[in-house]
Amino acid sequence: MSQLKQFNYEGSEITFEFSDGNKMINATEMARQFKGKFVADFLRLKATKAYITLLERRYGDSHIGGKKPREVLRVVKGGSGHQGTWMDEKLALKFAAWLSAEFELWVFDRIYELLLTGKTEIPQHRPTGGVIKSIRLIADQLEHHGQEIETIKENLESVKAYVSDLEAKITSIDEQYYSISGYCALENIPCPLDKAKAWGYQATKASHAQGMPIGKAYDAKYGSINTYHKTILKAVILP
Repeated sequence: MSQLKQFNYEGSEITFEFSDGNKMINATEMARQFKGKFVADFLRLKATKAYITLLERRYGDSHIGGKKPREVLRVVKGGSGHQGTWMDEKLALKFAAWLSAEFELWVFDRIYELLLTGKTEIPQHRPTGGVIKSIRLIADQLEHHGQEIETIKENLESVKAYVSDLEAKITSIDEQYYSISGYCALENIPCPLDKAKAWGYQATKASHAQGMPIGKAYDAKYGSINTYHKTILKAVILP
C-alpha cells in the first residue's frame, strides 16, 4: 500500500513515497524551484546513466523471495496519482545535489526524518530498527560526498605534517636545529635506538669538523639531548 508524505520547500510541495519496499521522491516536483534545470537533462548525463545501472544491478541482485525488486525510476503520466518522474532515494539525492547543495541537504533531512519516524517531528520513542536504517543512509551519503571527504583528508594530512614539524623542531640555537629523533620524525625515517646513537656520534664528529655549534634540548624520555644543524643531520642520516 502506497504511503505518501508531502513536504513544503520554499512554497512548493514535494512528495515522498516510502512504502512497499520502495523509497521514492517525485523528481518533477523537486525541479520546479530551479529555473533552467530539468529532470530530462539530468537523466541524459553519462554519470547519471552509469549510476542508474549500478542501482538497478544492486536492487536486482538483492531481490529475494520472488517479490518485485525496488524501482529506480518511475514515470507517471496519467490517472489520479502524482504525475511526473519519480526517483529512488539514492538517485533523488544525486539529483538534488545537481540542483542545489542547499536543496540536497534539505532532501537528506526529510529522508532522515521519514526513516526515523515516518513524520516530520522526532517522537519520544523511535521505531525499532530506525537507528540501523539511519546509519545505512549516512553511509550512503558519505559515499555520495566522496570528493568533499578527500579534500578534508588532504587538509588533515597537511595539518598533521605541520604538527609533526613543530614537535620535531628544537629551537635551542635556532629553528634549523633538530634532535636525531626529531629530524627522523620530520623526514618520516625509522629511528631505532642503535641507529640513533650511531647517527648522534657521526653528527657530533661532523659538527666539530665543520665548526658547527651543538645545541642542547630536553626530551621527556631521554632527558638532556644534543641538537644539530639541519645540514649536518641531512649529510649524516640522508647520505
